[in-house]
Amino acid sequence: MFARRIFKTASQAALRAPAATVAFRSLSATPAARGLFADYLKTVAPSVKEITAAQLNARITADPVHGPPSSLHILDVRETYEWNEEHIPFAVYTGRGTLERDIESTVVDQFDDVVVYCAGGARSILAADALQKMGYKNVYSLKGGIGAWKQSSLPIVANEKTYTEKIDY
Repeated sequence: MFARRIFKTASQAALRAPAATVAFRSLSATPAARGLFADYLKTVAPSVKEITAAQLNARITADPVHGPPSSLHILDVRETYEWNEEHIPFAVYTGRGTLERDIESTVVDQFDDVVVYCAGGARSILAADALQKMGYKNVYSLKGGIGAWKQSSLPIVANEKTYTEKIDY
């Protein structure tokens, strides 16, 4: 049907198309997206509730003796290597790639509060949208992700072990 020509270098592609229409990602021979992700995110974001770093911190620290309520779940949907560096207190690593498959063993009650976060807020908006579509009722995306959390000078947990080292095989 439609043949797709793959060029080995950006210069070969530039010879075949106007320079203004060819953008390449580093380490890739495929053209970069032209705003499709940003457009998609704009359509999904209005249906997702967001929580600020200050609001989440208030929920976590409301009871300094017992910690956050058991009905509050903080899920880190970043990549494993990001989790291995640091995370928000009381967060659980789920990873965006397996969230929908594994959520029911992490959050059993669909009416519990679920806060998902990533580095900057985009992946967590998509994760929150997916959880809402699965039937979870009180899902929030951390506005600005862990970046906003750190900018607010809120506590961060440095991991002593990587996520892989914590798993019993």
